[in-house]
Amino acid sequence: MSEQRRDLDDELERGNEPGDPPEPSSPAEPPYQAVAPNLDRLSRDSLKPGTISRRRIGRAAIGLVIVLAVVGAIIVWTLVA
Repeated sequence: MSEQRRDLDDELERGNEPGDPPEPSSPAEPPYQAVAPNLDRLSRDSLKPGTISRRRIGRAAIGLVIVLAVVGAIIVWTLVA
């Protein structure tokens, strides 16, 4: 019960009425954050040969090309058939 009271006191100190939605603690994230959460950490060092990042990026690129090729093949197959 005392923790609820502290939460209520904290809200009132911040100028919020009880029951108001909480303010976000961090600024809004960029739209790509849901799809590629570490895109903002990509740097030139990530692309140096022999690094784990480079291998992961390479694998992801190969996977993307394969998925695009399969989708393209399905589209062409449906148009031809």
